[in-house]
Amino acid sequence: MRRQFQPNGRSLHAEADRTLYPTSHWEHRVSTHQTQLDYDVFVAPAKPFNGLQAWIGDPPGWDPTTATLIFGERDAVLVDALCTMNEAAVLADWVGLHGRGLTTIYITHAHFDHWLGLSVLLERFPSARAIASAGTVGLMRRVSQFDTYRAWFPGKIADTIGVPEPLVTDYFELEGHRLEVIETGHTDCNNSTSLYVPELGVIVAGDVVYNHCHMYVGDTTQASRNEWIAALDKLAGLHPQAVVAGHKDPTCGNSPSIVAESRGYIESYGQLCDAGLRDRELFDAMVSRYPDWISRQQFLLLGLHSGHQ
Repeated sequence: MRRQFQPNGRSLHAEADRTLYPTSHWEHRVSTHQTQLDYDVFVAPAKPFNGLQAWIGDPPGWDPTTATLIFGERDAVLVDALCTMNEAAVLADWVGLHGRGLTTIYITHAHFDHWLGLSVLLERFPSARAIASAGTVGLMRRVSQFDTYRAWFPGKIADTIGVPEPLVTDYFELEGHRLEVIETGHTDCNNSTSLYVPELGVIVAGDVVYNHCHMYVGDTTQASRNEWIAALDKLAGLHPQAVVAGHKDPTCGNSPSIVAESRGYIESYGQLCDAGLRDRELFDAMVSRYPDWISRQQFLLLGLHSGHQ
């Protein structure tokens, strides 16, 4: 049985009170084959942030972000640690409800919104080992803009920032089952990875794949988009049964079709860039092509340093 837990994300300000636990929503799916492993997906709702002043699109907000628990009969692995103290605390409670021993926390890539909650989780699960690829850890160790992140989310980022250990192999195990690290190169982040669970046919894709949520393409180049597309083709070649995106519309499942949809989105964006559209025209064209996708954020489509045009 595969489930998805989503804190009620209708309000961008749902995160303001750490003592309030939102109503849960579970998505039930029937396993297509017998296995000793299973997985659940936690979706942290969109949240406001004090970043750039948007002149187009939705009010400034961070798109819904996922964390995935892979578990066996006794133990579990958590993929990604979210961002704020509140998100990580609620995530820790959710992990605890599964009644397994958390042995490992794997971080897919170095974007802050997927790992700044790590110290909260390690405090709750002190025996867990935090790991990431060597490339990801290298990027994390060079991060210096923590003051910027704290300004974006005042009072919500932990004082102590945990950094994973570098993984020296391309896999690790959960109860004897291999979990395979897929190096995906430069997607929406340098040195990004995904985690493949062969027994489940599941890819926990990190930010290589998005699920009906506008993608962070605003700071891409033609070369980086080509590399991103190659990464998506690499994941598609595994023929997964399910794919968990790093950012998603909480009402959607985890269909493998989102790999091809993400590829098409990047191709569409590249075509519009090649046509020489100005920022407003580019933004409007993408929203028109993908009217049902959430997080119509200026920074996603035009970049974190986009100006008024």
